[in-house]
Amino acid sequence: MDIDQYQMSLPIATYSSPSGESHTFTVDANQKRYQMTHGETTGPSAYVLKAGQVDRDCPSDPKKDANTGTHTNLSRLRMQLTGLQDDINRYLTSEMELAKSKRSKSENCDSDTVKEQGQEQDINNNVG
Repeated sequence: MDIDQYQMSLPIATYSSPSGESHTFTVDANQKRYQMTHGETTGPSAYVLKAGQVDRDCPSDPKKDANTGTHTNLSRLRMQLTGLQDDINRYLTSEMELAKSKRSKSENCDSDTVKEQGQEQDINNNVG
């Protein structure tokens, strides 16, 4: 049996948050980000590279079958997983930024409440 005779299923991933919410990530093999092994959200940051670090852990390019000229099954899987990893990284980053924003707003509200209570106490002390 030749594995190329069979259509490989596309990988999926599901993230479940501690609060019970879940998010499913799927691959669209026709989109460019699922057709390369160099992820956009992986590797050293632009800041680190600008500081002079060399990316020694850079992924290899996808391999092609010498007979057919198409990417090997393993290369297709690597490309799809790279895109999936980028999707997950972007999602988790946005969730962390959202949580940070909520925390910041909550802290600001708490700070405003403390200020208001202090001003109220000052008024009561001056009146009494």
